[in-house]
Amino acid sequence: MIDVQGPYRVGATFVGVSALLHLIARVFGGAAPVSLALFAIGLVYVAMAYGLFQGWRWLAYLTFLVMMGGSIAALTQIWALGPVPGWIYAGIVGANWLAVLALFVPLWRSRPTVPA
Repeated sequence: MIDVQGPYRVGATFVGVSALLHLIARVFGGAAPVSLALFAIGLVYVAMAYGLFQGWRWLAYLTFLVMMGGSIAALTQIWALGPVPGWIYAGIVGANWLAVLALFVPLWRSRPTVPA
């Protein structure tokens, strides 16, 4: 069951938006290698969003770093001439940075303590 009240729910939502944009790129890119790679990355992002909804702190740290790197990679492709339109890459950059910002606060505050 997915916990939509967890501390990473907002970040997970933006990771899901980024995943959706990656999956939509397959529609515009056809069978081009770049669109197939984006589709595979989108499936990984779906799994990451699911894990974040579960409240997995270790995955939140990993997702934070992956989203920063992914946004840089997408930023380099916004003006590239290719089968995937630039607005998809721009949306990916925006969703990734919103995910980074949404994950920053719950990750860098103190870890919740469990009463003994």
